[in-house]
Amino acid sequence: MLNSSMNNNLHKQIKFRHDKAKGHQRYSCAKPRQKCSFVRQDFPRIRILTNKKSSSPSHVPCIIIQNTALDQLIWLSQKGLTGRFQLIYWDPPFFSGKQRTAINGSFNDQWSSLQEYLNFIKEHLVQFVPFLAPTGFFVLHCDYHASHYLKILGDELLGYDNFRNDIIWHYSGRRQKAVVRVNSKHDSLLIWAKSDEARMNPIFDKWDRDYYVRMKKQPVHRDEEGREWIWGHKGKGQSKAYRIYLEEVVAQGRAIDSVWDIPIINTSARERVGYPTQKPLKLMERVVSLLTQPGDWVLDVMAGSGTTGVAAWSLKRPVCLGDSNPEAVAITLARLKQLIT
Repeated sequence: MLNSSMNNNLHKQIKFRHDKAKGHQRYSCAKPRQKCSFVRQDFPRIRILTNKKSSSPSHVPCIIIQNTALDQLIWLSQKGLTGRFQLIYWDPPFFSGKQRTAINGSFNDQWSSLQEYLNFIKEHLVQFVPFLAPTGFFVLHCDYHASHYLKILGDELLGYDNFRNDIIWHYSGRRQKAVVRVNSKHDSLLIWAKSDEARMNPIFDKWDRDYYVRMKKQPVHRDEEGREWIWGHKGKGQSKAYRIYLEEVVAQGRAIDSVWDIPIINTSARERVGYPTQKPLKLMERVVSLLTQPGDWVLDVMAGSGTTGVAAWSLKRPVCLGDSNPEAVAITLARLKQLIT
């Protein structure tokens, strides 16, 4: 968490007001005649949003920066945020070789060579590591274009033994018959921990009672109160060691595994903001819930449409977002403003 003096200084230096004519938030220094220390040529766009509805000192701040990823990290270092982030989520270009364009934004994912792309990734990874908390997690979002190379780079910088999961985000969509290759309908979320002390939070999917019974292939019994149960076992020769009550199993749900079936955002969904490669809110809520606790800081320096921020702030995690693309920053501000004001 930010210490109280730092947090107070942030709020003294920048105020926010809503400009209805232009439809976006503007910032101004608390002392207009003095140059605000955050508004400099090298860091031209810093916004700090807080929940105006809450007078509690435990309000959840959201910092939004318009600048390159590396310059954002320089600013964070200057503000004493090294080693503060429990979760760093990075969704860089995928080495797709395409110009990504949508209604409300675009970015270039074209590279002269694979080596140029890997140099870009490594340059950023080196800078990310110091910002992780001792119990923190780093998540690198990628796909088949370069995931195997990125795993090696991450292992070199964060440690092979600190690698925790290759999460497969499986999604639906139009499928064509295989001629050159089979349809690719998944991304990878590579997760490293900063240390052995890092711990995830249990997350459960909903169980279906009938599916569970079919999977267990056991007769269902009822106790004297009419509650349904089946036998649980402790291994060979201990097939009737204890009772498993179905209502308890269904209520708890099924622990998630490393394959997440989460749909992409439908073209007509209210959630869609028109920015290319926008990630589903459900996906980012699961990432944030799995790897952080309320009050833990989250960082996303290539935030795109700002879904990481929406998920983190909604789950009461302070968050720092950034992007070099002014279109992305404008979308992120608009989405966060709807939650905060």
